[in-house]
Amino acid sequence: MKRNLLKAIGISFLIFVVLSWIIPVGTYSNGELTTNGIDAVGLFDLINIPVTTLLTFALYIVVFAVIGGLYGVMEKTGALPAWVENITKKFTGKEKGFLIFTIIFFVILSSITGLTLPLFVLIPLFASVLFAMNYDKITAMASTVGAVLVGSVCSTYGFNVTGYTKNILSLDMNNQIIAKLIILVVVTAILIFFILKFSKKKEVKVAAKAAPAKKEAVKEVKAAPKKAAAKKTAAKKAPAKKTTAKKTTKKPAAKKNTQSLAVAKDVKKVDTKKGINTLPLIVIFVLMTVITFVGMYNWYYAFGIEVFNDIHTSIMSVKIGDFPIFEHLLSGISQIGYWGNVEFVIMMVIAAALIAWIYKLKLNTFVESFIAGVKKMLPTAIYAALASVILTVLYQASYGGTGTLVDTLYAKTFGLTDDFNVATAGIASLYGSFFYNDLYYLLAGMQTYLIGFDASALSVAGLLVQSVASLGMIIFPTSVILIAGLSYFDVPFKDWFKYIWKFALAVFIIILLVCCILTII
Repeated sequence: MKRNLLKAIGISFLIFVVLSWIIPVGTYSNGELTTNGIDAVGLFDLINIPVTTLLTFALYIVVFAVIGGLYGVMEKTGALPAWVENITKKFTGKEKGFLIFTIIFFVILSSITGLTLPLFVLIPLFASVLFAMNYDKITAMASTVGAVLVGSVCSTYGFNVTGYTKNILSLDMNNQIIAKLIILVVVTAILIFFILKFSKKKEVKVAAKAAPAKKEAVKEVKAAPKKAAAKKTAAKKAPAKKTTAKKTTKKPAAKKNTQSLAVAKDVKKVDTKKGINTLPLIVIFVLMTVITFVGMYNWYYAFGIEVFNDIHTSIMSVKIGDFPIFEHLLSGISQIGYWGNVEFVIMMVIAAALIAWIYKLKLNTFVESFIAGVKKMLPTAIYAALASVILTVLYQASYGGTGTLVDTLYAKTFGLTDDFNVATAGIASLYGSFFYNDLYYLLAGMQTYLIGFDASALSVAGLLVQSVASLGMIIFPTSVILIAGLSYFDVPFKDWFKYIWKFALAVFIIILLVCCILTII
C-alpha cells in the first residue's frame, strides 16, 4: 500500500511537471495577464524538488512523529488500552451511536477551530475504539480523518479557513454565517448517512457469502442416511471439516484491535490490570489538547480579542530587581494565539513525560516506547511532508516575481465571464486546491482576481472559495491530512477515491447551489 501511496503523490507531481512544459507562467494585474514564457521543471528538479520539500516541511515530519511517540508512551503505561476498553464496553450494543458521535465531534471541532493538523492527535484514540468495535479501516478513516476534512469544508469560525478568508479578502468572521451553518448541518447529515450506508453494505455482503455454505451443509446431512457406508465415512471425516470451519469463523474476530495503531510491535506491552487508574492519563491528555487548541487559535486576528496579548505582556514585564525573569524563563514560546507546530510538539513531549512520570515508567522504558511510536508513525510523517511537493515549486516561484502556471490558468478561467460567476469561481477553486494544499496560499494567489468583484459578490466568493478549496483536500493526493490518514490507516488512495467521490460530488453541487441562491438573494 505504501508504494501505491507514493505512486499517487508521484503521479500528481508528474502532472504538474508536464503542465510546466505546456502552460506559460504569468502575472495578473489591472485586469490583464502578462505571460513570461515557459518555466519547465527539469530532470535535475525531479530529484531536487522532493528533497527540498522534505527539508521545507520537515516540521510536519516532526509533528506526526511526536504524535506517534506520545501514543507509544500512553500505551506502554497500560492506561490507554484500559481507557479504550472502558469506552468500548460502555458503547456495547451502541456502536452506531459512537460512530455518529465520532463523526459529529470531529466535524464540529474542525469547523470551529480550523486546526486540522492538531486534531490528528485525537485520531489514534478514536481509531482504537472503532477498531475494537470491529469497524473496517476505511470506515474508521472516513469518520475521523474524513470528518476533520469535512469540518474544513463547513468551516464556521476556523481560523485556518475562515480566518484566512477574512484577512486576505477583508471580510468578517461572521461573513455568510447562516449559509455556513446550513452547509454544516446538511453536509454533516449526508456524511453520517454515507458512512452508515457503507458500513451496512459491508455487513450484508459478509452474511450473503456465508449463507450458501450453510445450505450445502444441510443438503449433505440429508443425503448421508441413504447409505450406511457413506454415513460412517462422513462421520470419520467430520472432525477435520469441523476444525476447518472453526478456523474460518475465527478469522473475522482476529481483526479486532483494542491497541493504538501508533505503537510499534516491538514495544513490550504492559499487562492490562483490571484496577489500572486511567484518570491521570485522561486528565493530562485532555488538558494538553485544550491548551494546544487555545494557544494555536489566533484570537486577535479572528475576533480582535487582546486579552491573551495583555496577559503575555504583563507576565513578560515581571522583573526581579532589573532582571526580566519570565522573559528569559519563557523565551522561545510565543504568546497564546500565536502558537505554531513547534509549541504543539513541545506540549506533546511535556504530556508524554508527565504520563511516564505518573505511571512510574523508567527513563529507559519511556525513551524506548517513545522511539518505537515515532518509528511506527515515521512513514506517515514522511508521506505527509511529500504531499506538499507541488506547493514547494509554487512557493519558490512566488519569490521570483514571474508568476506561476496557476496564475495563467486562473486568468483564463475567470476571463470566461465579465462578472462574478459561481461556476467559474468554483472550478478555479477546485483545481487550485490541487496545486495549493494550503488555503492561505490559494487565497493569496486568487486575491487579485477576487477583489475586483463588488462587495456582495466578494462575500459569496469568500464562502465559495474556502468551501470548494477545502473540498479538494478530501479527494486530491496533494492534501497533507488526507495523505497522512491514508498512510496511517493503510488505505490505498484508489480505494479511498472510489469510496468518497460520490460524496464529494454531492457536496460540490450543494455548495454551488447555496452560492447561486446567495447571488440571487
